[in-house]
Amino acid sequence: MLTTFANAGELGACDVCVVGAGPVGIALALACEQRGLSVLLLESGREEQDAFAASLTAGHRTDELRHAATDIAICRGLGGTSRWWGGRCVPLDDVDFARRPHAASTIWPIPHHEISCWYDAAAHFFGIGPARFTTAPAAQALGDIRTDQLERWTPDIDAGRRHRTHLANSRLITVVMGATVTELLLSEDGRRVVALVVGDANRTCRIAPRRTVLACGGLETTRLLLWAQQKRPGLFGGGSGPLGRFYMGHASGKIADIVLADPTSVSAYDFFMDDGAYARRRFTLAPEAQLRERLFNVAFWLDNPPFHQAAHRNGVLSLVWMALAVPPIGRRLVAEAIRIIHLGPRPYRWLSHLRNVMMSPLATLRTIASIVQARLLTKPRRPGFLIRSFEGRYALHFLAEQTPLRESRVTLSDRKDALGVPFLDIDLRYSEADARSVMRAHEILDQALRSAGYGRLEYRVPPEARLASILQQAKDGFHQIGTTRMGLTPDDSVVDGNCRVHGIENLYVSSSSVFASSSQANPTFAAVALALRLAAHLAQHVRAGEIGVAA
Repeated sequence: MLTTFANAGELGACDVCVVGAGPVGIALALACEQRGLSVLLLESGREEQDAFAASLTAGHRTDELRHAATDIAICRGLGGTSRWWGGRCVPLDDVDFARRPHAASTIWPIPHHEISCWYDAAAHFFGIGPARFTTAPAAQALGDIRTDQLERWTPDIDAGRRHRTHLANSRLITVVMGATVTELLLSEDGRRVVALVVGDANRTCRIAPRRTVLACGGLETTRLLLWAQQKRPGLFGGGSGPLGRFYMGHASGKIADIVLADPTSVSAYDFFMDDGAYARRRFTLAPEAQLRERLFNVAFWLDNPPFHQAAHRNGVLSLVWMALAVPPIGRRLVAEAIRIIHLGPRPYRWLSHLRNVMMSPLATLRTIASIVQARLLTKPRRPGFLIRSFEGRYALHFLAEQTPLRESRVTLSDRKDALGVPFLDIDLRYSEADARSVMRAHEILDQALRSAGYGRLEYRVPPEARLASILQQAKDGFHQIGTTRMGLTPDDSVVDGNCRVHGIENLYVSSSSVFASSSQANPTFAAVALALRLAAHLAQHVRAGEIGVAA
């Protein structure tokens, strides 16, 4: 059932209360329903954009060059930030769970197979076909470089839209929109959540769920826990404890072009259809090489030159840039965060882009028409496009693991939102070790390409400037990882291997914020897999309680 806080009346008892109706919260609710559990799914936003809900998410960034603004990184509403994401689904890797001497602070308390066994169910949730993330290698004899790993793309990015009909017709799930959880009320001994304070602009109420799962995104989940800690300073290890620390995302950017010896081989690295969903190969670093070289995880893919750099002299890229630069048009084409990245720094070079378009206007318009057809008029939509280069030259995009630092953290601000909850102060930090790992991974890829006669890298910056270039491009805020990390003890983690908050028997977290490491993967797919695992655990917990067995 779908309703709003204003119309909901008294919120009844439920087996599980899930806070947040993004992809993780929706997946968790549906999986609990499959196991016969009743679910109250509380969502701060609504089906349409809600200005009041959006105003509750402001945060101060210590370094605005490192972290995206919260108004483009966090979306309140049915479907959450899946309304804005690109749809890329990527699993974690076995090496992320290995004991890595050079990454001692990235230890998970569970093995990878505890999550990967849920990848098929997560793939079904996203509609990406089977959870098939490997294929035939695109190139042989590349040594430490793999070309057999895939990313898959959901055909419908908005999880709320995709699952709305099911949620509306469910007898076990009650979705309440416009319902913002503002406080967790704990028992005297602090070992149970006895009530949640829920409100909107007009009223507040208390509800008393048996079990609560915070699934409102990495930062907002952490914010609620920090607010509880401020009222009870001993919670979660106190101010020096792990809550809010180890904040991670990914290092991402471009420092080199890849030049393929055979320009026709590019087709192996473009988007292709696989069982009803788009997929794409990536270059990745073999786990043996990561361990031998003491490197962090990383993936590469072929990309177009940056749209905003008119020096590419490509009419198609310039016309796309011009469309994105007109806000009413650009915001209909891509999410605002992606639009801002593609626009690049000011001043904008409109005349240079116009010259590029006018060099071959008919060919440009023909290509644009095919892109519009694939992106906007065809189902499933094509996730992106790769303009062919006759010389086999493409930008090489990297997405790399960020190491967890205690000093990379979020804390509560002195400022509060309209419902009285403190905003966040956000201090996301990268390390030189992150950048050096990316540099070395590029060198290994270049050596492998040259040795096999497959191609080469050509760097955009000289050797002495590469470290600085990687750190200059390092920015996230969308992949909110690590701030409620999973671990064995409350000394170094916030939740245990079952995502239960240490010391609080009926409070759980379902979010990428529980990840102990960031891997090379966008976190949403694995976060949903973890949510499905949690649903199975909760069902077992409920059944054990019904027959009087300790769970």
